Amino acid sequence: MKRIFQYSALLLLVLLISSCGKTDTNSSSGSASESPANTNTNTNTNTSADAPSYFGEWSVQGLVGSTPVSAAEDEKLIGMRVTYSIEKASFDKDEIMSPEYKEENITKDDFFNEYRNELSDLGIETESVKTVSINNWTNPGSSFIVKDDQTMIFLWDGNYYEMKKEKK
Repeated sequence: MKRIFQYSALLLLVLLISSCGKTDTNSSSGSASESPANTNTNTNTNTSADAPSYFGEWSVQGLVGSTPVSAAEDEKLIGMRVTYSIEKASFDKDEIMSPEYKEENITKDDFFNEYRNELSDLGIETESVKTVSINNWTNPGSSFIVKDDQTMIFLWDGNYYEMKKEKK
């Protein structure tokens, strides 16, 4: 009986140690909606050509719309600086290191069903739009709509705020 216990303990130890091994985060089994920021995490050599258009410095410009149920506009958000990069995402003083971006293309019909607003109400006249959310972060700017390379929109307390890319 003692020998069975020893073998079981040894087997458990081997399984425990083997499960702590390094995993390959660059495997091709990831979903198609993974962000380029997450598929190349071993290097910080993203050039502007291969970085997502939403990477960079942004500033909150103002309110562009509201949902049917919303809080009053938060004017303190206007003018705040926002940063998105492979190393961190920040909204004013709130930040998350090594953010995990999740990109999704959503049709205008699906957008309406989810948000109860038309894309055209936000000044977006396309049939679909890219949305990006940051896992494990629930601050303003933790999810946003990419309107174009220079403009993004985020929803906070039922209000849509526009961000413009800072010029370098």
